[in-house]
Amino acid sequence: MKTTFTSTSAISEVARLTIMKLQSQLVEAQKEVATGRYADVGATLGSRTGQSVSLRQEETRLQAIIDSNGLVATRLDASQSALKSISDDAQTYLDQLISSRTGDVQHSIEGEARNGLKGLIGTLNTQIDGAYLFAGTNADAKPIVDYEQSPPSASQQAVDAAFVAAFGFPSSDPQVANISASDMQTFLDTSFADLFKDPAWKNTWSQASDQNVRSRISSSELIDTSASANDDAIRKLVSAHVMVAALGTANLNQSAYQEVIDHASTLTSEAIQGLTTMQADLGSAQQRVTDANSRMTAQADIITNHIGALEGVDPYEASTRLSSLMTQIETAYSMTARIEKLTLLNYLPI
Repeated sequence: MKTTFTSTSAISEVARLTIMKLQSQLVEAQKEVATGRYADVGATLGSRTGQSVSLRQEETRLQAIIDSNGLVATRLDASQSALKSISDDAQTYLDQLISSRTGDVQHSIEGEARNGLKGLIGTLNTQIDGAYLFAGTNADAKPIVDYEQSPPSASQQAVDAAFVAAFGFPSSDPQVANISASDMQTFLDTSFADLFKDPAWKNTWSQASDQNVRSRISSSELIDTSASANDDAIRKLVSAHVMVAALGTANLNQSAYQEVIDHASTLTSEAIQGLTTMQADLGSAQQRVTDANSRMTAQADIITNHIGALEGVDPYEASTRLSSLMTQIETAYSMTARIEKLTLLNYLPI
């Protein structure tokens, strides 16, 4: 016959170990109730843990692209807004040019062109989150240098030098009144037009890149998500402003003046058409971003459901288990307290 030594100390130790085990299970149950997933996913899923990890990696990747698309959408919205402002101002400028064909408005139209050029350059140099919208991939470089500044900008010096080379005197000289319409036309079509073509444009006007920003908007789509100040429409619009603002328009004779206005009107009209194309391209990119986000959100939802099916716990079962564990722990504490009060003295005769 075998007997087992029993004492209040041994019983207390057993109770203590039981309580520790129940407390560990309680922590896991509380975590499962709070998170809705297994406390130890690896231990619970076993060989299916790899599937859960892969799904979570794909979910994280999709969410990262969606978050990145939020920044892309912000840049596209800002670019669209800037282009709309430029287009609206260009239409206003065209109306001014058309109305200035008649009447003594040479001084005022020169001032309007100068103000318009300043506003155009300001809009082209718009920044968002520290990046220039119209700089292409050179997002940290100011796209268009300010024309009027002290000392004179490279672009202003180039325009002045071209004028002097063509006519032998600066545009501020009263002799501009003697320039013929044919000579002005030749100048506008040749040396002046060359100032807005490469390499002169990039040497004196623009620090923007021809390459637009490209963004990955989904697993399989990489698209242009910006516009460049080097676009032909922008060059034409800048040229149309400069020729009226900087070629002595106020002092030209009527025929030469008409030549400048006609030339500027044509360029502005073509620029407006080009701006419409730029807006359409950005609009197409915006739609593709929206569509990509919709698809990826749907994919992420499906993956989330699969993860939930793998890792998720039954909330009712988890709550019931939690309540049961709390009851067991309370009972164990009560029993431990009663055991600790046991003493042999209570059973010895006095």
